[in-house]
Amino acid sequence: MTSKVADIYKGWSITVTAESSMCSNFSFDIISPAGQSQHVKLGGDNEESALKRAREMIDMECALAEDE
Repeated sequence: MTSKVADIYKGWSITVTAESSMCSNFSFDIISPAGQSQHVKLGGDNEESALKRAREMIDMECALAEDE
């Protein structure tokens, strides 16, 4: 059975999935409010670190959007 965690952060959808890839045990997908999606295979060692990394990525995307 695949372990998944879903969350909403700043209007973005986050899905963390148990997926072993290289040195990572979890991957994540983020979907913007506009529907653009990104998949990150190297999410982290555990669900919490993958969720934290996804939120950091969203913060960076939001900051870049403000600069435009």
